[in-house]
Amino acid sequence: MLVLGISLTGCTAASRTPDLIHKANHPATPTPAASFTPTATPAPVATAAGCVGWGFWEREYYSEAQQPVDCGPIQYATGTTRLNDKGVPVAYVVAPGDIWEFIAKRFDLGTAYLTAINAVRRENVTQVYVGDTINLDPATITSVGDQNGVVYHNLENLPDPHVPQH
Repeated sequence: MLVLGISLTGCTAASRTPDLIHKANHPATPTPAASFTPTATPAPVATAAGCVGWGFWEREYYSEAQQPVDCGPIQYATGTTRLNDKGVPVAYVVAPGDIWEFIAKRFDLGTAYLTAINAVRRENVTQVYVGDTINLDPATITSVGDQNGVVYHNLENLPDPHVPQH
């Protein structure tokens, strides 16, 4: 009988963090083209009922409206939230270091849904710049949002079905 022994002394696994931050060639803080001025209104306090712990990768459907809940700033999603008169998040202003998927996670939305409701007013939807206004409200797909200070009008990207716009 032959016995083979392998020694792994001195062998360590290198931890590698993927580089998820897109570095763009643009001014550091473009002027948002949205029709409102973001304020420092504090976001509603996240509750167990509002932040149920969905993984943002688990909610990829976009056929029905998803209600955003601001679960509070997280790494890669530390921007400013704009609330409607009922305290519901309706828009988000991108901060340095923010990443699309983490913005979706902060608001407990699927990335496909967030992409669908922003495709009309953005060119490359998931590419974010400091100062971009991200729409969170399915009723303002055609009126809220910009990318790098530019408002696009890609009406062919309007999701179907969609809620009435205002």
